[in-house]
Amino acid sequence: MTAPAEREPGWLRGKAGKIRKRWKILFAIVVALALLSQCSVTKSLIESGRKPDKPFALTKAPPVPDYAQRAAWFARPGGHGPERSVPPGFAAIDEARAPADVFFIHPTMYLKNDVWNAPYDVEGAYNGPVLLAQLSAFNGCCLLYAPHYRQASLAGLRDGDAVALAYDDVARAFRYYVEHYNRGRPFIIASHSQGTGHAVRLLQEAVIGTPLQDRLVAAYTVGAYTPASFAALGLPTCNDALQTGCVLSWNASQEGRTAASMLTKDVDFWWQGKRVKSSAPAICVNPLTWTEKGVATAASNRGSLPFPEAPYPEQATTLAPLEKGLTGARCTDMLLDVDVAWRSPFRDTLSWLYGSYHRNDYGLFYADIRANAIDRVESWKARHPD
Repeated sequence: MTAPAEREPGWLRGKAGKIRKRWKILFAIVVALALLSQCSVTKSLIESGRKPDKPFALTKAPPVPDYAQRAAWFARPGGHGPERSVPPGFAAIDEARAPADVFFIHPTMYLKNDVWNAPYDVEGAYNGPVLLAQLSAFNGCCLLYAPHYRQASLAGLRDGDAVALAYDDVARAFRYYVEHYNRGRPFIIASHSQGTGHAVRLLQEAVIGTPLQDRLVAAYTVGAYTPASFAALGLPTCNDALQTGCVLSWNASQEGRTAASMLTKDVDFWWQGKRVKSSAPAICVNPLTWTEKGVATAASNRGSLPFPEAPYPEQATTLAPLEKGLTGARCTDMLLDVDVAWRSPFRDTLSWLYGSYHRNDYGLFYADIRANAIDRVESWKARHPD
């Protein structure tokens, strides 16, 4: 008979796995609480704990978006939407002179769990902050393209089939963008959270090893796991401010707090033809130094954008003034350590409970991202004079 002491390591491993799973579910609930700031806590908890009534296989998929139609795009040039907003002292580039494009894959904006995948044109999606606080960071360099897609709900993110359905839309949108809008121009791929999971797959299947790779200025795959093993496929990690044809990522976390590591460790993601559990280290590039190992003080932070609150404008507007010197940053164990004052308006439910600045991954470094996108596009142009 096996002694209890010999059985204990396996039992402990199994228990540890269950604990990690529970923490991930709780983390998803708190993400929803942080995002659903206009709702009561009780209502948010109930919604976050729900699941669709039927399994994915027995659920009819929402209608497929037609990317030939304007309505299938979250943002597209010519619309003068909120993504063209700028803080005081900044200006969006004249679209007629923009030298490059951005293809942006939005994070989860549908925060109910009544479906596995939300209709691409669903009303009430949490889209205002995404256009104002994330996509607008690229309007100083580029034409902005962001497709709607049948995004996975919070429950759907734990179902491989729901995630695959969402990705299929993203892949079709990218093909449409390349065939009808890109016209041989350099482009940036940018994303956040769920969008980054799709971007990681899109880079593998539609960019690396194709003629498009030479036109890739950089991939800003922020707010979720991005494997350092991309380098083995020929897409290196960005390690200076002017490098092009590279990928960069970060997940902002309060210094000394590690709960956000559930975004970078033991993660399901798509790698070389199948959904697997992460094993390679996650990329962490410091958006104040644009290197993996650099340490930056708060004085080097050019300006942070407060998270926008409702009501959200339907057209371009003036954003809130930036707060300079909010926080420094350094990469530690695959997380981007920041130090934001306890009473700062940049603190929210997620940062209080977990130390995660997930919804502020872009906002904390807004001015630096904006400047870097402009610089990388200019660097790409200098390396491709023809």
